[in-house]
Amino acid sequence: MSESTSLYRRHRPHSFDQVVGQQHVVRTLSNAITQDKVHHAYLFVGSRGTGKTSMAKILAASLNCENGGPTLTPCGVCESCRSVAAGNSVDVIEMDAASNRSVDDIRELRDRVAFAPTAGRWKVYILDEAHMLTKEAWNAFLKTLEEPPPNTVFILATTEAHKVMPTIADRCQRFDFQRPSIEQLSEVLTRVSATEQISIDAPAISMISRSASGSFRDALGTLDQLVSYSGNEVSLDDVLEVLGAADADLLFGVVDKVIAADPAGVLTAVEQVARSGRDPARFARDLLGHLRVLLVTRTTGQIPEAFAVTAADPERLVRQAKEIGPANLIRTIDELSAALGLIRDGDEARLAVEVALLKAARPDFDPSSEGLARRLERLESGVQPAASPDLGATPPPSSGGAGSVGDAGGRIRSALAGVPPAPPTAPAATAESEQHQASAAVGDGGPDGTPGEVRPAGPPSSAAPAEAPAPEPFDLPRLEQVWPAVLDSLAAAASGMVASYFEGTLPAAMGDSKITVGFPADAAFNRRNAERPECRQQLAEAIGTVTGERFQVEYGSLESGQQPATDPESEVMKEEDFVARVKSEFNAEEVI
Repeated sequence: MSESTSLYRRHRPHSFDQVVGQQHVVRTLSNAITQDKVHHAYLFVGSRGTGKTSMAKILAASLNCENGGPTLTPCGVCESCRSVAAGNSVDVIEMDAASNRSVDDIRELRDRVAFAPTAGRWKVYILDEAHMLTKEAWNAFLKTLEEPPPNTVFILATTEAHKVMPTIADRCQRFDFQRPSIEQLSEVLTRVSATEQISIDAPAISMISRSASGSFRDALGTLDQLVSYSGNEVSLDDVLEVLGAADADLLFGVVDKVIAADPAGVLTAVEQVARSGRDPARFARDLLGHLRVLLVTRTTGQIPEAFAVTAADPERLVRQAKEIGPANLIRTIDELSAALGLIRDGDEARLAVEVALLKAARPDFDPSSEGLARRLERLESGVQPAASPDLGATPPPSSGGAGSVGDAGGRIRSALAGVPPAPPTAPAATAESEQHQASAAVGDGGPDGTPGEVRPAGPPSSAAPAEAPAPEPFDLPRLEQVWPAVLDSLAAAASGMVASYFEGTLPAAMGDSKITVGFPADAAFNRRNAERPECRQQLAEAIGTVTGERFQVEYGSLESGQQPATDPESEVMKEEDFVARVKSEFNAEEVI
C-alpha cells in the first residue's frame, strides 16, 4: 500500500480482535461465523466514522479468507484478504448508494446477484449511504433482498435509519454502532502514533479526541493533518493552532469571570479569541463542553472517568465546579446553546457569543421577560444587586436588614414607642474597619493639606448609653394600629398561607393577657383554618414579636362596619423603601 495513503485507511482494523468498541456487533457476527449462521442481510446504523464500512470489510474478509475461511482471524496475506482490503475484490462489491440510487442501478445490481462467487465462497454487497436510494429503487431491490441466491450477503450502511423503508429494514438484522468514547479515541490515536513513530504528548491526544466528536475517521484525519503541519513532533500548541480550539486556561478563565459577574472580563476573553483568529462558534462549543464537565462534576461530586483524559487540571476543575452555582451553570449552558442556534441561523458569531456570556455573567443585563422576572424576583426577596462595573454606583442600603424576625420586631416596637432603635449586633470590627470609621469622623483634607472639618462621631464605647424611656403599655387602639405589622411578622415567621387566614381580621378585645381576634362574617373558611393549634401559636408569637408581650389568643367576630386599620407612617416607609430598591435595580430615576 502506498505511503501516501491516509492514516485512517492505513490503520483500519482487519480482524474482529482489532476493533475498538462495538463489542455487541463483534460478538454477534463472530458467533454467526463460528456457528455457520450468517444472515443474508445486515443493516449497519451509526454516525459517520464509527466503523460501519470497516466492520463490513472484516466480515467479507472473514468469509472469503483462503486460509481456513470462514474464520474469525483472516490472515491478511492471501489474495482474497488483500483484494478486500484494497477494495478491488470481484466477490466483494462496494456501491455508493448516494451516486447509484436509481432504478436502473439497482436493476443492474440485481442482475449481477444471480452470478455465483468467482474466487471466494461468498459474494458480499456493501451499499454505503443506503438511505439515499429512491423509493422505486427500494421496491426493485426488495424481492432480491428477501430471497437472495445462496452464499450472498447484503450489508446496508446508513447514518439515517429512519429514511430506510420499513419493508427493507424488516428483512435485515440491524446493528446500531455507538460513538466511541474519548478513552477509545485516545487509545487508537496512541497506538497509531506509536506505529507511525509520531511524538505527541497526552494533552494533545486529549484535545484531538475531544474535537473528533465520536469519529475514528475524524480523529485520525486530524492527526494526519497535524503531521503534515508540524512533522512527527506534535505539540498541544500545534493542535490548538490547527483546530482553532480554546485552551484550558481560557475556558477556566471565562467561567471564573461568569462566576464573578464580571461582564468586562468575558468580553475581554472573546476579544482574545477573535485576535487569535479562532472561530467564536468553535470557542462556544468548547466552552459548552467544559460547562458540561462542570455540571457532571458538580452533580456527582467527582470527575467521572469519561472526562479523566481531558481534565488538564482536575483540582481546578473540582474547585470551579463547587464555586459556580447550579442556577448560574444551567443559565450559562442555556445561553450558549441558544447562541449556537442563532449562529446556525446566520447570526454574527462573535456578537452572539458576547451577548450570551454577558447575560450569563449579569442576568440584569437581559432585556427579555425572563431577565425582568429574575430582577423582580430578586427585588421582592430583598436581595441587593451588585454594583455595575461600568457605572461604579453603589446601591442604596436596604431598610430591611438581614436579621431575624425578632430584630425586625424590635425595630417596630422602638419606632412605636418613640425610642431610637438599637444598632444591630455585629462581629468585632477588624482593624481595617476601625481605621475606616476613624477616617470617616474626619472630613477630607483641603487642597492645601490642612485637616478637614471634624464631623461629630458617635460616643466612645466606654460611655454609658443614655437611658431609653420605657415604652408605653399596649392597649387595644395601639394594637389595632400595629396589626398590619403583626400580620407581616406572621408571614415572615410562618408562611404567606398562614398569614392569609387572618386577612381582614382585627383585635376585637384585649385584657388579662388575652386578645380576642375578630374575623369578618364572610371569613368562615379562614377561621376554620386558623383554629388549628399551630396557627394560633404562630399568631401569638407574631404578636409577641411586635409588642414584646405575651398574650393568649382567642377568636371572635367583628362587629358590622368595623374595618382593619393601617399605619400610614408604616405604609409610607414601605413605599419609600420599595421606590429606592426599584431605582437601584433598574437604574431608574424618579420623575416628580
